[in-house]
Amino acid sequence: MNAVKRPFIEHLEEFRRRILISLVSVIAASVLSYAFAGRILEFLARYVDRLIFISPQEAFLANLKISVISGVVLSAPVILYNALRFAWTALEQGEKALFAAYFASGLVLFAAGALFSFFVAIPAGMRFLLGFSTDLVRPYISVSRYVSFVGFLVIAFSVCFEVPLLVAFFTRLGILSSDFLARKRRYCVVLLFVVAALITPPDVITQVLLAVPLIALYEISVLVSRAAEKKKRG
Repeated sequence: MNAVKRPFIEHLEEFRRRILISLVSVIAASVLSYAFAGRILEFLARYVDRLIFISPQEAFLANLKISVISGVVLSAPVILYNALRFAWTALEQGEKALFAAYFASGLVLFAAGALFSFFVAIPAGMRFLLGFSTDLVRPYISVSRYVSFVGFLVIAFSVCFEVPLLVAFFTRLGILSSDFLARKRRYCVVLLFVVAALITPPDVITQVLLAVPLIALYEISVLVSRAAEKKKRG
């Protein structure tokens, strides 16, 4: 019984340690980002004419949100590294040579998701949503809500772009297979549209702009899964 409990407790301690390291990284990066919150806001606000705040504390809270969001983005390498280090315990010793490839791929995918969201999805979504303004109904956008809108989309897209990495990892574990992914393609396409609808604002443009890359990433995941299977057999 003790022999069974000990590995579980060790894994739990390792998990706690990785979480704490990631949290410390986010906090440190957030504190550092606060000094540049004004400049970051100017960069984020490039898709609107002006932002307003409707309560005395809103501008301050918006700066805090910017700091935390920037902290999460800047800490992505640390978070990904610790997540992979913890997950790597499930793989055999001989497979640990792939760690660098997984880590580099994860960073590239995260950056691709962030860039796609900010330079493609967000401007397209803003054009669509602000297109409903008229002489009677004019947009006065709250700075806090705008920061939440942009920050959520950037992080959501960045995380969703990690799908091929997750598929490759689960394939190495034998949980997924390329045949399974190919057979369930139709169901997964529907599921991806549902996921896109749930995690994006309630407008068609941003939902489609997330769903389409997810479908493309799913197809890439099938190829990645086949490559992982071949490498595992080899």
